[in-house]
Amino acid sequence: MEWIKASPSLQKGIVIVNKLEDTKFEQLLRRIVGKIKLQDTEIFTQEERQKLEKIFKVDEDSLLLAIKTVVYLFKRMLKFILMPVDLKNDLDKIGLGNNKAEVIVKVWSNETREILEELGSDRIDKYGENLNLSWKLNAELSSDYRKKYKVPKVYLSVNGENRETEIEMTHPELYSVFLQLESIQNELDNIM
Repeated sequence: MEWIKASPSLQKGIVIVNKLEDTKFEQLLRRIVGKIKLQDTEIFTQEERQKLEKIFKVDEDSLLLAIKTVVYLFKRMLKFILMPVDLKNDLDKIGLGNNKAEVIVKVWSNETREILEELGSDRIDKYGENLNLSWKLNAELSSDYRKKYKVPKVYLSVNGENRETEIEMTHPELYSVFLQLESIQNELDNIM
């Protein structure tokens, strides 16, 4: 399980998530995932959290820990390419109840399918057949007063016959992409 480490805080959150009512858990999960996709900082308002406390019969701290646990799990899952069966087994191993694990895999699979369909759509065809990747590095000074503090950024350009896209990334973002590409390469090597 390279994609997740079962910390004590995560284990506490999983215990709370396991206690949440199964029938309403999927709705809660879909709302959280929807907000993650929008990169919304506040998933639930104070009023909504109070309603959820009553619905799930938990206190505020327990609800917040359950939400943070689900957010953490989903963000980690979205960074890795996992087979649904393997994901289900991994969720079981970290102590998530069977029903909760199945709901999480179901929602994750739907989200992943949408992303893959989008990637496989004609959006890639817009670039044409000859794709080229180029990059440049830029170190910007943060201000005149702090000239020694530089913010290095890399600019990746994907050029095709019909379209060009440039992506700006910081060092941690580029490293994350690198790890993903390395993971994909390892998977391809294992298949060959």
